[in-house]
Order: sequence, then structure tokens, then C-alpha cells
Amino acid sequence: MTQKPRSRWVQRLMQLGTAVFFAVLLLLCWKAWRMGLFRSLDTLQAFVASYEVGAPLIFVVLQVLQILMAFIPGGLLLSGGVVIFGPWLGLLYNCLGTLLGSSLNFWLAKRWGQPLVHHLLEDATREKYLGWLEQGKKFDRLFAVAILLPFFPDDALCLIAGLSPMGWQRFLTLLALKIPSIALYSIIYATAGLIL
Repeated sequence: MTQKPRSRWVQRLMQLGTAVFFAVLLLLCWKAWRMGLFRSLDTLQAFVASYEVGAPLIFVVLQVLQILMAFIPGGLLLSGGVVIFGPWLGLLYNCLGTLLGSSLNFWLAKRWGQPLVHHLLEDATREKYLGWLEQGKKFDRLFAVAILLPFFPDDALCLIAGLSPMGWQRFLTLLALKIPSIALYSIIYATAGLIL
């Protein structure tokens, strides 16, 4: 069944969201540069630590938002978590935010169904992965493999999974497969960031 293209207001809202996000990001980067946060990792870590419990909470919320809003760069947050909070806490916060965001995508699709998914996903992505639902019970296996491998749109697939008969227990079990890849991405992004 073919769907109508996403409505213009949704596209404009996403474009506006992207523009606002990058404007705020530029402003925050400028302020951070003025405060000297980019010149010293110790200064950056001390600044984050000054927010105490609020810092991890804000970070996890940002991770959840980057799952829900494709225009937020996930790699930046994955590397930031490990660099700012250290390897173990950074990985914990990366996993927590990513898994919560993915679960929220699944729940949203379960709750509001195809109309919401239709508005949230690009037409090509939606049509490509909606076809997986026609595979019946094979969908779970396709989903598990896609979660494990890079280059698949995990966020979109969690929305599509919400349209399948898959239950919460199965979804969370398969989603746990994502933890090793989050760890690997965190380390790679953080290492690349430290080298650069």
C-alpha cells in the first residue's frame, strides 16, 4: 500500500527544527570557545561536573532527542559521552539514552501507528523498510541483524518494529544487541575526536 508524501507542514517543521538546532549549537559552541572549554579537556570536564547530577541527566535527554530527531548528530554525542564522563560512565549514559530513545520510537509507533511513522520517516526509507513487515516472522530476524550492523537506520527500524506484531519483551531483547555497537561507536568516535 503506497502512502501519500509527507505533508508540507511536517517537512517545514523538520527543516525549522534542524535550523534552530544548528543555530543553538553554533551559539553554544561560540560560548564554550569563549569560556575556554575547547582548549582543555580538564576545563570541559570541570564545567560539566559543576552541573553535578544534572549533567548526566541532560546528556541522556540529549541522547533520547537525537534518536527522535534525525538532524541531531549521534556520533557527536557518542564521542562526547565518553570524552566528558570517562569510558565507563560515558558508555553507560550513551547506552541509557540510546536505548530509551529507541524504546520511545517503538512505543510511539505502537501507540499512533502508520500515520505517525508516515510523517516521521522520509518516503524512501519508509517504503523500503515497511516492505520488511511483509516478511512476517522473518521481520524479527531482519530487525536483529540490522540492529547489529552499521549503516542501517536503527531509529527508523525501531519505528517500523512498532508497526509489527513484535511485543515489548522481544523488542527489548533484540534491542540489547545494540549495546556492543554503541560501545564500539563510542570508542571509535571518542578516539577519532581525541586524535583530531
